[in-house]
Amino acid sequence: MDELFEYSDSLNAPFEAFKGDWKTVRPHWHYFTEMVYLVKGKLLAEVEGKSYTMNPGDMIIFFPKQIHAFVDYPENKFVTAPQYQAGTEKEEELLFYVIKFDGMILSNTTPGSPKLPKLLENANTNENPLNLVTANDLRFNPVKLFFENCMWETQNKQFGYDIKVASTISLIVTELVRIWHRHGFDFSTKTTFDQFSTKDFSVLEYIDAHSSENISVENLASKCGMCYSNFAKQFKTHFGRTCKEYIEFVRVCKADNLLLYTDKTLDYISQETGFTDASHFIRTYKKIRGITPKQRRMSKKS
Repeated sequence: MDELFEYSDSLNAPFEAFKGDWKTVRPHWHYFTEMVYLVKGKLLAEVEGKSYTMNPGDMIIFFPKQIHAFVDYPENKFVTAPQYQAGTEKEEELLFYVIKFDGMILSNTTPGSPKLPKLLENANTNENPLNLVTANDLRFNPVKLFFENCMWETQNKQFGYDIKVASTISLIVTELVRIWHRHGFDFSTKTTFDQFSTKDFSVLEYIDAHSSENISVENLASKCGMCYSNFAKQFKTHFGRTCKEYIEFVRVCKADNLLLYTDKTLDYISQETGFTDASHFIRTYKKIRGITPKQRRMSKKS
């Protein structure tokens, strides 16, 4: 079974900026922060099991380690073409801009000001998701131009392009922090910690690579150098779900790849993704997604 983890080379490629028009992106996660600005069409984004409908002018941010995906939006796959006869349909245009970056490139101009990487990390720990930023929130900000500037600089690579890209990304993040602050998010009360990854071990990578196996939470706690109770408490605080729930969620995300992009049976998918049997798979899937695996598969065909 393929892993959800997407490798990012933060040393040699600390940022990327490009445009896209694909309707589906399979579930995955990475250590980079990713921002997507929708220019045309409609997208259905999923982040950590929550769905967000994106309209033109909206932006979504995927924080490091969040499992996310794009799902084809069936209700808007085709639109009436006004230049043709009534009832004539054409596939709707889709265009979005993407910036992926390592938080360490974020800059500050004043030594005493709050550090942008830390503010971004604090936003990732909020109980209420801060992923979607609407066009209304962004209406006074030239975010589209910022994305286009980053893409141009990345493509042309003129002298100092890396400085300009890092500075522009810092401007975008600064605008986000201001928007979140206006919505009542208090960064000063947030504390962050990450005892779940070291130079030699990452608990999320381990779960991703071994999700089809019988994973022991006690063993994970030991690998992190923590007692079971402390590991369990801090894991839920940091990731918003228990370790067992997270393992189930990873298995469901991998099952989505097989449900949506293959014709494998439910028995095969349940065995491949670590569930005891098809019944266990169906119960867990419905608990997390709110629909059955069969309904999920049929939604792709509609």
